[in-house]
Amino acid sequence: MDEYEPQSVIVPVLADELTILSFVVPKDFAVRFEMHAAEIIESFERHPSDQQMDENNKLMQAMSFLIQSTYDFYKDHLDEADHLPPDISDV
Repeated sequence: MDEYEPQSVIVPVLADELTILSFVVPKDFAVRFEMHAAEIIESFERHPSDQQMDENNKLMQAMSFLIQSTYDFYKDHLDEADHLPPDISDV
């Protein structure tokens, strides 16, 4: 009979200045987002520097970079008044 071997689980330990965000998005958006993150990983791996991404969470690192840089671009280049959702009283 096969011996039971428990599966190991890697639990991320976050520094005090980090947290986890969760979002509900359509599946097609999630797929596009993950594909772009995969392209970032490929670009990083082809880069001539000696730095490497942590093998255990490459996708999470790339998605984190993508969402942070996109949000920063949004905040830096768009006028909030033109891109806010309508007030509930206007609906």
